[in-house]
Amino acid sequence: MWIDPVAGHKPIKDLSEFDVRRIVKNILDDGKKPRTAQYVMATLRQVWNKARRGKIVSVDSSTRNVKIPKFDNRRQRFLSHEEANALLNALMAKDTTLYRMALLSLHTGMRASEIFNLTWGCIHTKRGLITILDAKSGKGRAAFMTKQIKEMFDSMTRGNNDTNVFLRRDGKPFKEIPTLFRDVITDLKFNENVSDTRQRVCFHTLRHTLASWHAEQGTDLYVIKELLGHGSITLTERYSHLSNGALQEATRDFEKKVKAAAKKAGKVVNFKK
Repeated sequence: MWIDPVAGHKPIKDLSEFDVRRIVKNILDDGKKPRTAQYVMATLRQVWNKARRGKIVSVDSSTRNVKIPKFDNRRQRFLSHEEANALLNALMAKDTTLYRMALLSLHTGMRASEIFNLTWGCIHTKRGLITILDAKSGKGRAAFMTKQIKEMFDSMTRGNNDTNVFLRRDGKPFKEIPTLFRDVITDLKFNENVSDTRQRVCFHTLRHTLASWHAEQGTDLYVIKELLGHGSITLTERYSHLSNGALQEATRDFEKKVKAAAKKAGKVVNFKK
């Protein structure tokens, strides 16, 4: 869609920096987000690197010196406890499987893709663990069950170890979240008059909500990092601003100890206007 009109007719070795800049300009002029340009640039780099491995080209990619405007596309919206309960209740009334998938994401932070690929051999209710074999980071990790998640799995009919836990009505594994989820969000008016994608509620919001709730209650960011399976603490630091309550409490405790120590030493100084 974006590369072909500008450079589809050119041999890869003739792709110039000017061509790449035109591609990026066309994307941004069309009103697309910088993230779209980043995806296209990544595709160009992959093609170029393959060409270099095949000795078709020998110099650096034409994308190297093309800068794309920075854009923070990280989701900011997370659910309140009341909103989460309303969503789960609405899903339960319409589709038990979708309700269970949503509950699992909200309580463990599992991604949709991880839930789609989850098999019964990865469910260990006695230990309260879920083994995630195909995490986004490329490394396996564990998710920890709440009591409600344990009860959910115990209430389900267990399949063979290699059978997917969640299946569509036709018996096939899920590839995407059913449109029913979006319909329920619409019915609840969570996205009413919201155009910024960072503020819109989607299935991934459940994972984001878990992390946000943890940050608000003062859970250490490194613990949140491991719970979410982030490859870098940088990804987790987006939740640091939600820890203000814990920071304020720590400051108050610090202040009390300073005053107590000063009072004991008889050196309390009261400032007056």
